[in-house]
Amino acid sequence: MVLTILALMTALATPRVAGWVDRLAVMRSAQEFSSFFNSARMGAVHWSSRIRINITRDSLIAIAEGKSDSVLIRVSGPAIHGVSLDVSRADIRLYPTGVGLGAANTRLVLQRGAFAETLTVSRLGRLRR
Repeated sequence: MVLTILALMTALATPRVAGWVDRLAVMRSAQEFSSFFNSARMGAVHWSSRIRINITRDSLIAIAEGKSDSVLIRVSGPAIHGVSLDVSRADIRLYPTGVGLGAANTRLVLQRGAFAETLTVSRLGRLRR
């Protein structure tokens, strides 16, 4: 009898827990991208250099452009959390002032299961959640 009740409670709770796990994974990926983007933007200002941000499902890379390009920041992408990524523009450039160059309304959609979150990079290089 006790095992039957436990099995019933587990069966009812499993979909809810899966939804929470999906939501947490997407929120964590969005926070990590936000931190990465802000670090790249501050790197552009600090180093007075144009920064090219390459966005893929597996990695996020910020490259300082100059006579010889160098990797400023490299982190894992949202795939590490099982989150899918749909991005309207995979390359974003930032001026040395931190203002976006060709980044107008770049949209990133992070999704896992039924939960999704959209991030937008404005033409001024600001990230909106």
